[in-house]
Amino acid sequence: MNLPALYAETPAQRSRQILTDLLALLVLLACAWIGNTVHDATSKLAGPGRSIESAGSELADRMGEAADVADDLPTIGDELASPLNGASGVGERIEDAGVQQQDAVATLAVVLGWTAGGVPALWLLLRWLPARLHFARRAEEARLLRESPEGIDLLALRALARQPISALLRVERAPVAGWRGQDPRVVTELARLELELLGLRIAPPAGS
Repeated sequence: MNLPALYAETPAQRSRQILTDLLALLVLLACAWIGNTVHDATSKLAGPGRSIESAGSELADRMGEAADVADDLPTIGDELASPLNGASGVGERIEDAGVQQQDAVATLAVVLGWTAGGVPALWLLLRWLPARLHFARRAEEARLLRESPEGIDLLALRALARQPISALLRVERAPVAGWRGQDPRVVTELARLELELLGLRIAPPAGS
């Protein structure tokens, strides 16, 4: 069973395709590295938020403990406990502010990471991948056509419709007449012209 024609059969075109694919993969890896680097660098901005959260949590705990102690004092316990409880609430709000700051930094890190690395990678994929898939589809169709005399004839007809006139005249002074007369040489050479556009040979490589 033939595998999909991901690459051309002619060495020069196949080498260009492989080089292009390798460059595309390297660029995608670079985009991933840049995105991760930007994400990690931005995430470090969450350090102050963690400090604020820790400080607020510690303040809330200490003030809560002090309020519990003051509440046990006779006579003035309630009066002392009230402001201490209020200070504990301030500590909790400080803790919440630290958490919110960390969440904001985490969101910013994701956005900047995807902007720096994801957007260029997506642009490259949208330009490179469809072209490669289009080639594979066309090459596979041409590979199937060349396996039968009818397919060779159709490839020759496509060459008459799409090839430059100068290329057709190099095959035969009257290429249309040669094709209509089913001249084997003319039909084969016209089909060869069409296959060469895709980097394919008129006959399958040995062992394919």
